[in-house]
Amino acid sequence: MNLDRVIHQAFAPTDHDYTARDSLLYALSLGMGTDPLDADELPYVYEALPGRPQQVVPSQAVILGWQPFWHDDPAVAIDWKHIVHGEQHLQLHRPLPVAGQVRTHHRVVRVQDKGIGRGAVLQMNTELHDRASGAHLASLQSLQFLRGDGGCGDWGDAAAATPPLPLIADDAKPTAVLEYATSAQSALLYRVASQDWMPIHADPAIAHEAGFERPISHGLNNLGRACRAVLKACAAGRPERLLSIAVRFVAPGLPGDTVRVELFNGGAGTVRFRSTAVERGVRLLDRGICMLAN
Repeated sequence: MNLDRVIHQAFAPTDHDYTARDSLLYALSLGMGTDPLDADELPYVYEALPGRPQQVVPSQAVILGWQPFWHDDPAVAIDWKHIVHGEQHLQLHRPLPVAGQVRTHHRVVRVQDKGIGRGAVLQMNTELHDRASGAHLASLQSLQFLRGDGGCGDWGDAAAATPPLPLIADDAKPTAVLEYATSAQSALLYRVASQDWMPIHADPAIAHEAGFERPISHGLNNLGRACRAVLKACAAGRPERLLSIAVRFVAPGLPGDTVRVELFNGGAGTVRFRSTAVERGVRLLDRGICMLAN
């Protein structure tokens, strides 16, 4: 990695218009509507229920104003084919509208060098605003694990680092367990819904170059499924209660996984969660935490 080039990288604001159809598609990409009789999930995937307006999955904020992919610029010299998502933090300042026009501002906050052969962590912060009113909709922090860029050096303000996500004990007893079957096309559907065009999720050759036998699922897709589980178990019909959600991505998911989401009572309006690929016995998400309003 060319650290000097990365830390001086300037990003133009990203404008993004999204429609009610886009919100429906995002919910469908999380598997919502699999049971057409599920009255809790139907308003996320159907817009014409009498007396029940269309609702928006709060985690949709992570795909709005998507930053154009810049890591493959030869000038920054990042080994971009070996990037995986490390953590995602999202704080919602107000409920997302069903459709809107947004503007996002992105900046590199810090780079943490793990050492040669161990990779580096790059933190990107994003602020999401309504373009017309300027209303602050959400704040996002993304930790990207650059597996091939160790030895690049440290940079940034440690005070701006994301807060540590506390452990969930292996023997902790969940208060709810939900399982979601995913299709072999799930990554292809999610890339269209999210407009995250990273080819590792679709191109077998690039996935193989990155060290995977096949295209992998998006970590943010499994974050959305965890959000879906929290809504179902803890905030049915009231997505506006979700104030924040954060998680660590432990291992890549695969299209076709059955994803088990375990929820734990964290006290004081806090829900902890983790996810596992059932058939493979692989932990996908860990140290998840979600804050709910009363």
